[in-house]
Amino acid sequence: MQDSARAPTAELLERDREIERLEQALTAAQAGTGATVALEGEAGIGKSSLLAHAVRAARDSGMRVLVARGGELEHEFAYGVVRQLFEAPLAAAPPADRDRWLTGAASLAGPVVSASAPALEVIAGRGGVLHGLYWLAANLSVERPLLLAVDDAHWADDVSIAFLGYLARRVDELAVLVVYASRIGEGAAGALPAVAEPALAHAVLRPPALSEDATAELVARQHPAAFSARFASACHTTTGGNPFLLGELLRALQADGIVPDDSSTTRVAQIAPATIARATLARLRRLGPAASALAFAVAVLGARGELRHAAAIAELEVEVAAAAADALAGAAILRAGRPLEFIHPIVRTTIYSELAPGRRAASHKHAARLLELDGAGDLALAPHLLATEPNGDPWVVERLRGAAREVLGHAPVAAHTYLERAHREPAPPPDRVAVLLALVDSELQVSSDVVDRATAIGHLREVLDRSPDTEMRFEAARLFVGALALSGQMAEAIKVGHELVAGATPKDEQLKLRLEGELALFAQFVPSHAKAAIERLAGYKGKLAGATSGERLILTCLAFGAAHGGESASVTADLARRALAGTTLVDEHRPGSAAMFLAVWALIYAEHLDEAERHFDRAIEHARRRGWEGEFCGVSGSRSHVFVRQGRLAEAEAEALGALAIVGINTIARAMLLSCLLHTMIERAEPGSWEPFLIEHGLDGDLTGRAMGGMLLSSRGHLRLAAGDAHAALADFEALHRRDERSGLHTPAIPSLAPQALAHLQLGRRDSARKLAHAELERARRWNTPSALAYALRAAGLAEGGSVGIELLRQSVAAVEGSHARYEHARSLTELGAALRRASRRSDARDALREGLDLADRCGALRLAGRARDELVATGARPRRTALRGRDALTPSERRVAQLAADGLSNRGIAQALFVTVRTVEGHLTHAYMKLDIAARDDLAVALATPADHVRG
Repeated sequence: MQDSARAPTAELLERDREIERLEQALTAAQAGTGATVALEGEAGIGKSSLLAHAVRAARDSGMRVLVARGGELEHEFAYGVVRQLFEAPLAAAPPADRDRWLTGAASLAGPVVSASAPALEVIAGRGGVLHGLYWLAANLSVERPLLLAVDDAHWADDVSIAFLGYLARRVDELAVLVVYASRIGEGAAGALPAVAEPALAHAVLRPPALSEDATAELVARQHPAAFSARFASACHTTTGGNPFLLGELLRALQADGIVPDDSSTTRVAQIAPATIARATLARLRRLGPAASALAFAVAVLGARGELRHAAAIAELEVEVAAAAADALAGAAILRAGRPLEFIHPIVRTTIYSELAPGRRAASHKHAARLLELDGAGDLALAPHLLATEPNGDPWVVERLRGAAREVLGHAPVAAHTYLERAHREPAPPPDRVAVLLALVDSELQVSSDVVDRATAIGHLREVLDRSPDTEMRFEAARLFVGALALSGQMAEAIKVGHELVAGATPKDEQLKLRLEGELALFAQFVPSHAKAAIERLAGYKGKLAGATSGERLILTCLAFGAAHGGESASVTADLARRALAGTTLVDEHRPGSAAMFLAVWALIYAEHLDEAERHFDRAIEHARRRGWEGEFCGVSGSRSHVFVRQGRLAEAEAEALGALAIVGINTIARAMLLSCLLHTMIERAEPGSWEPFLIEHGLDGDLTGRAMGGMLLSSRGHLRLAAGDAHAALADFEALHRRDERSGLHTPAIPSLAPQALAHLQLGRRDSARKLAHAELERARRWNTPSALAYALRAAGLAEGGSVGIELLRQSVAAVEGSHARYEHARSLTELGAALRRASRRSDARDALREGLDLADRCGALRLAGRARDELVATGARPRRTALRGRDALTPSERRVAQLAADGLSNRGIAQALFVTVRTVEGHLTHAYMKLDIAARDDLAVALATPADHVRG
């Protein structure tokens, strides 16, 4: 830092500690280690002065500096602070620079921060925009270390706050420093990251009140000829050492002609902060009516008002307004220069509060009209229109609806605010139902903290009752079904949906199909309604080609129902393929939609694993392009299960761990990822880590009511079975079976009887094990997939024992041989070899065990490979122990990053694809090169290749 930056000003007295911490953070950011520094305190304590010091110091040291300020009016302006930070620099930059900064994932932020950026084909969604803004900051910081400075951040809009939090979680690996000043205590508008999540702020600086000595120094600077220690002490007592209040007090006393000597101490003691506010208004009135009118106009316009707009609102000639602005600056009410800004937010609040409500509302409407004439979009008008009085003005309704349309996909809280106000205007009678339906759509996208779901349901009832438009009523019914289902009112959702379907005319056929599909879709996740919902669709079997989105949705539900309702795998796969024919549901729904998951999971259950993987690959790429972290995690959770079933356990582990580390993933995605990891832990984690993992992730209790409870019960049961805790495993498998019985739906792809048989076998209950294993085998033969047959035959073989058992184990090996289910093949071979060894058929045992060991090694099934090796030793063989080197020495994360690099992605591309930082990618690749004993990226493909890869190819 340059010494000049450290020179203390009046505003920075007794701020050495804060200045030192800020400058340390600036230095670290320039070296590539970013941070978030929060400046917090009461109004007027000097936060803005410290922020200004950081800005000056950063500029002096050559950093790129982007500055924004929140405002009371701008609190409802979606991305208002973000736009202040990035919009002007992008607009001023040469096209080549702008294109470079908005390249890659940063393009997702383009429509929010750059008027010249192309609109996205599909709106990125809030998560995508946040991801894009992060990469925009990262791209800017590559060229020059970056300071993002936000003043009055307590008035920032919620999505800008979300961006600050998103960036704070990842900033330490960027050359970026975020410093924001936020008011706490009285007058604070909302929680910023340091308040809401303390760990997100690397440093929280709370400047203290000035001491009596500092107060005396400031008083002496203003009145050097008539300094009085008693007077200064009285000033300190009155203001509590608040720098802003002290300055206002001294101005008020000076305006009243009070001499700062011992005789004035009584007068000082009579002045309170409220009196200081009145003194500000008195100072304003002394400047005359033109200055007062302009000050009121600037208060209405909010931060950074244009002189011509303020003059119009104040009904002044521009020349008169300019002179009034100069007078206001001389009286320390406005800052000098343009645009027009108050000297402090407290001054703006004081003046704004003096406006009568009617005049205030009319002035805001005038401001909105002026901004529209100036070319401002609906979003910029919205904060002003929110402050107007409802008056049935169609123009207000249309502008607010336009603002809501602009932000609904990525700022639903703001959209809801705009639409709620439009609804109260109200709209002209022909448009009221449409406004109400749009309001409901926003209500269902925001959290229950913002709006009660019951309110949305009530509004939907109103649309259903009032709308004469069939399409609108079907859309309302579709939303109604989802809202009721998510509120635990599935029975009523089905009743209302079926009533509307029953009244549909032939021309409404596609609307009817969509609604019936939605009903069945939600019912799949409610055990008491799932079977009935599937049976209701039985009449559509064989009649739908999948030519429309409604038909594809019905086929999706039929496919998923077939997988659970006793149909064969071939029937299930045929339905799923027709649901996905010509297009994937990714094209019609967001990748995270239940429809997309159900269709592709039907393919997984039917063991068309390569097809399922291709669909998930496409969905993951879709989510990556749009920066949808949540959907990325959900699809990763599903794809990781494909990897497990294919015997790619190391890849499954890496996929699941990587996605699980992403902040804010939804409940269903988390459950799928955890279920996958429980399966991989059986083979790849130390047994001592199993129980702590269950406790850490809340998987040690009752799972029957949890999202994806059946999947979690199955995976936890197998983990406990591998640990030898047969009683606990049996309880899990029995709970899974009861869950299936309640819904009337079973799928052999997630068996519940064979694993019970294995638990009974561990407990020495062979008769019970035989009965359960053969019941599972009967189901598996009807289902007829390699894995299900292999598992059921293996369980039956172990339960039978002896020569009959060996024959069943041979059939288990034959069932899965040549399939993509290499892990099941390795398990069956190992069990067959062990049974042959116990029967003293050592030569036959060695053949099976060697093949099982080789397959287990290729699958990354470390525990199974160890068992196969031990069994081989017991036969008298001397198998070579696999050394932990090369590809096998890589951690899951290293392997994942190295594979993407081998596939041709750059470090930056890998970081964007995995939602991690470039430095994280660099670290993983460095370790991978060392473990693989290579020096160049071009060598990765060969170093990572194994015989299993060639089999898969």
